[in-house]
Parts: sequence; structure tokens; C-alpha cells
Amino acid sequence: MMLNKRQEKIIKLLENTRDWMTGNEISRILNVTDRTIRSDIEAINKNYNGVLIESNRRTGYNINQKLFSTLDITIGSAIPQTPQERCSYILHQLVFNKNGVNILDLQDEVFVSNYSIENDLKQIKKIIEPYEELHLVNAKNQIFLEGQEKYKRKLYKDMLTAETKGNFLNLNNLASFYKNFDLLKVMDIFNQTLEKFDYKIQGAAIPMLMIHLGIAIERMTIGSYITVDGERSELKDSVEYKIAESFYSELVKKIKFNVMDSEVILLAILIRGKKFNDYRDEESQKDKKIISLVNSIIVSIRDKFDIDFNGDKLLKSGLEMHIQALIERVEYKQSVRNIYLKEIKWKYPLIFEMAIEVANLINRELMLDINEDEIGFITLHLGAAYERVNQCNKYKVVLIQPHEQALSSMCRNKIESRFGDRMEVIDCFDYFEEAKVESLEPDIIISTLPLAHHLPIVTVLISLFVNYEDESKIFQVLNILDKNRFQKEHAKAIEELIDERFYYYNLDLGTRDEVIDFMCDRLLEAGYISTEFKESVHEREKISATSFAYSFAIPHSLNINCYKSNLSVAILKSPILWGDYDVQMVILLAISDGKNEILRTFFDSIGTVLSDSKEFAKLIKIKTRNEFVKQFMD
Repeated sequence: MMLNKRQEKIIKLLENTRDWMTGNEISRILNVTDRTIRSDIEAINKNYNGVLIESNRRTGYNINQKLFSTLDITIGSAIPQTPQERCSYILHQLVFNKNGVNILDLQDEVFVSNYSIENDLKQIKKIIEPYEELHLVNAKNQIFLEGQEKYKRKLYKDMLTAETKGNFLNLNNLASFYKNFDLLKVMDIFNQTLEKFDYKIQGAAIPMLMIHLGIAIERMTIGSYITVDGERSELKDSVEYKIAESFYSELVKKIKFNVMDSEVILLAILIRGKKFNDYRDEESQKDKKIISLVNSIIVSIRDKFDIDFNGDKLLKSGLEMHIQALIERVEYKQSVRNIYLKEIKWKYPLIFEMAIEVANLINRELMLDINEDEIGFITLHLGAAYERVNQCNKYKVVLIQPHEQALSSMCRNKIESRFGDRMEVIDCFDYFEEAKVESLEPDIIISTLPLAHHLPIVTVLISLFVNYEDESKIFQVLNILDKNRFQKEHAKAIEELIDERFYYYNLDLGTRDEVIDFMCDRLLEAGYISTEFKESVHEREKISATSFAYSFAIPHSLNINCYKSNLSVAILKSPILWGDYDVQMVILLAISDGKNEILRTFFDSIGTVLSDSKEFAKLIKIKTRNEFVKQFMD
């Protein structure tokens, strides 16, 4: 007997939900009657000669995980359950599918009505509003995400950040995924085992191992085990195998489950890949071809996803070890089935997409055929690396609070819980000692007691209870630091845009059009702009003059039409009428595609500099480009 499509959906739905569902809930999702659901479940159980789907008059239906794990049932990807999950799912499909997404197929995939999909699309339109020029197009039930590639990449990066935030490096968040055991205590046993064997692993590898162990234990408790094809007799003599064996033997005393030798082997392989080594020693031992391949992977990720992992030694080392192990498995015709694959694809779909690109590159360079199981493991390397990129951007905080107070730990926990995505408490002191604090180079000092000092570090005074007013203070400081950091990071870029060849002092012209023509013609001669650029600038001025009250104008093109970015500056000999104002300084903006962040920084800073009459008076007297840049940036 063959199951029909609806019956397959019922199995998929219950497996992904992993909880009891009433017949009414299932029937609403599949748009059939309760009676049809009862008939389908009878047919499913009959097909598998057992009670695959359990029933209860009060709670409904639930899949028998132990029986399910013994059957050869292919489920496919997880089903988005909430509107938010569906929006993320649909956006993922739109970003990576150039052919668009069919609405009818979408309804079938996520088990919802056309009405629900329409509501999801309305929400997606709101999500993409901040991304200029990105918009949804619906053509004959086929949806497309249209717009410039740079905005799609920006959307992708923001989705990545939301996907990974707090999952890969926040151990408490990782532990919260598992309700049937305490993953933090599991890690305590693991660390004690490492100490027993005097074995060190990379600190940043701990979150990845937690993900592996959490899912492995969860699966083993329901009788589902990984399979490792091929003999690994040489591994059984290794210290890594002994560590894994000892760890599991201690763990089963706390959590009741059986451990297969294949699970011990897999953990041994993972431990070996995370061993702490001196990078200089590693470099001499590694195959130069693998090192070159990993460098190519880093470049490919940067070019395709606009994410730079070049400075991440942990990622490079992890990928090199993984590829070495992969080559070994191919050589000895061994394979590792990744039972974590479904969870990885479900929780980290965008990181998985990045891992696919990495796998394709490995396949091409080494002539290997990497399957989804291997891609799942690569995903964890990339996910942890991406979280480290975000971690590097966090502000460093020193917390001053009396340790003896009973509420001190609560204060720190509340700060880290509320602001952990933007800042990190690097140390905590019960009193202020200038030399110690200064040596840590924090961005912020947070104190629960009044504090005066001479360090050039922003200091926030809060209460021990961290109330709403305290949170507001911290928010304001973080926003100011964000603005300062953004301007500092792009100040050099702005400086490079002001070329000495296009700095004009005492320019003697009488009209707005003459100034625009003169400045555009010089850029055109130098090959910076297209022939259409000047006309576009004039068109922009016809819409609304770009002059401002303090005697300056910022003309720019309606369209991009330029090949190389530049800020041309002209200090006029005499003010000329430009719209409603007499203008003496003109800054012509020619910003090429991809420089929008610099453009925003420029407008943020120019509003501060040129609206100050004293600062403006200094600028219009400056004769050279270098002096102008120095004054402008200061």
C-alpha cells in the first residue's frame, strides 16, 4: 500500500512539530475534515504495521519517535509553523531562487491557505522597506524579489545576523534548546574529562561541540543513532577515542540512554578536529594544497556574500582539519551520516546556504562529491565564525560594582541579557583602579556607585536593579558610540574621495549652471563620470535646489552614472545665487554604486560641520585640499 500525498504531509507535520496535535488542528492545516484525518492516520499505521502515530482522545495525535527512528522515512525540510517563520522561509527562497517562488507550490510546502500567504507577503514587503530598490513582483502566481544585488546582500547579511544571534556563542541560549537534560552540566562532565586526559581544545569550539552533543544526546535518548561506514580501528587507539568513551561512560550515569560505538567514533573525530594547536606548528604540517583551498574559500565567501573571514584563524584551522578528515574518509571509503542535518538546515538555513558554496568549491578543487551530511558539519564552522565576526563588533564593558552585595550577579546578568548582542562585560571589579581598567581598554565603564576618574572612557551610572531608566542610559551611550564608530570607520574613505585635482579655491564663476558644468567637465575628462552625469545633476537642481542656509550647496546626480567615487570641492571667489541662498562653497557628489554607506556618513557629518557658522567661516578660507580635509574631519 502506498501513502498518498496528504498522508505523507501528516507524518511530516507531526515529525516536525514533535508534540501532540488535535485532529481539528491538523484538519485546518490540510483543509480537510476531522474524519478524513482519522482515516488517514489509520491508513498510515496500517502501512507501517504498527502504531507510528499515537492517538489520545484529549490531546490528539503524536508521532512515535522510537518507531519512526527505525523506519526508512524521508521527511525533507522542516515546516515553518508561525507567520514569522514562514516570512523567513519565503525570504530565503526569494533571495536564493532567481526563478522566483510559485505561490501554489508555496501553499503546498508550508500547509497554509492563499489568504495566509498573502498576509505573509504583506509582512515581507514591510521587512524589505529599509532596503532601497528591493521590491516584490507578483506575476501570474510567481513571486520575485527584484532590486540591486548589493541590497539583496545587505538583506541576506541582516537575516544571517538575526539567524545566528545568541545561538552559536551564547551557551545559555544553546542549553535552552534542550528540555530533557541540562546541557551545561553535560559540558561540565565533558570539560572534566578533558582535564582528566590533560587535553586542550580550542575555546571557540565549545559552542559547536555543544550543538553536536545536545542533538546527539536528544536523538540517542529516543533510540536514534548515527552510523559510521568503514572500520576505524586506528582511531580506537587514539587519545580522542578514549576521551569520548570516558565522557559517555560518565554521562550515562546521569542521563539514561545507550551509547553505540559509532557515536563514540564520531565524537572522537570531532574532538580531534577541535584540538588546540600552535598555529605556527600547524602551518608546517598541513598540506599546502589544503591551505590554499581554505584561502580560496575565504575569498569566495567574501566575494559572494560580502562577509570577510580572512582574520579568523579558528575558522581556517577548523576547515583545514575538516577537509583533511574528509579526504581520509574518501580514501578509506568511509562516510559519516549527519543525524543533525535536519535541525541544522531548519535552524540555520542561510548559513547552510553559505556552506553549500564552500562544498561546491571543495568539490571542484579536490574532485570530491560532498553530500549534505558533510555540508551540515561545515555549516557549524561557518555559523560560529559568523557569530565571532559579530562578537568582534561588540563594545567592551568594565562593570564596577561591590561583589559582596547579594544582587551583584543579578545586575550583571540583567545587563548581559538585555544588551548582550551589542556589548560584552569583559571584567567586573568591586572598586575602581585606574591602571587595571585602562589596561583592558574598555569602550564603556558601567558603575553602580558614583564614580569620578580621568580616563577618556564614557561612564554610565546605574542602579543595582537596572531599571528602565538605567536601560535608557545604556541605550543612549551605545547609540552615540555606534555613530562615532561609523563615522570613524568611514572618515578615511571620505578623505580619499577628496582628490587634490578637484579642489578649487577662489573659483571665479557667476552662475550655478557654470559651476556645475565646470566641475562635471573636469571629472568627465578624468574618466570619473559618464556623459549623462552632468545632465542628471542639472535635472536634480530643477526639482529642488541643493543649497542650504549657511552658504553651501551639495549638487548630485539623480542617477549614479559615475565610474569612480569623488567629492569635488569648490570655494567660490564671490557668493552666487543658488536657489534661495547665496552660496560660496560647493561640494559635488559623485558616488559610485556600492558606496552608499559613505554617502550616508558624509551627510551625517556635513550637517554638523557646515551648520556651524564658525566652522564654515574657517573652511571657506582654506586654500589647499589637505588643510580642508583636516579641518573638515576634525
